[in-house]
Amino acid sequence: MFQYEIKRENEKALVLLEGSLSLRDTPKLKADIKTLIDNPEIQELVFDFKNLSYLDSSGIGILLHSYSWTKEKNKLVRIIHLSDEVRTIFTVANLLDIFQLKEKT
Repeated sequence: MFQYEIKRENEKALVLLEGSLSLRDTPKLKADIKTLIDNPEIQELVFDFKNLSYLDSSGIGILLHSYSWTKEKNKLVRIIHLSDEVRTIFTVANLLDIFQLKEKT
């Protein structure tokens, strides 16, 4: 089961992901992320993967779209608390260099 929560902190939006992100979960998440990035008050988008156990190619697609959208608007996107399981997926997909990975916010 997948769920997410969005928290706003001044110019930062924190997206807390939990569970297993797959194709059936991506349309709503993608729309919500696009809305956040289009908001002129939001300058940084932070994905917290602390409770995310898995993501498939559609989840990776959302992250890549988020990266492109934030770059177009001169905003930042970061990923924090990457689990070992998801780090392996990022390594295989060559995504570690694209995102600013940090252990803490």
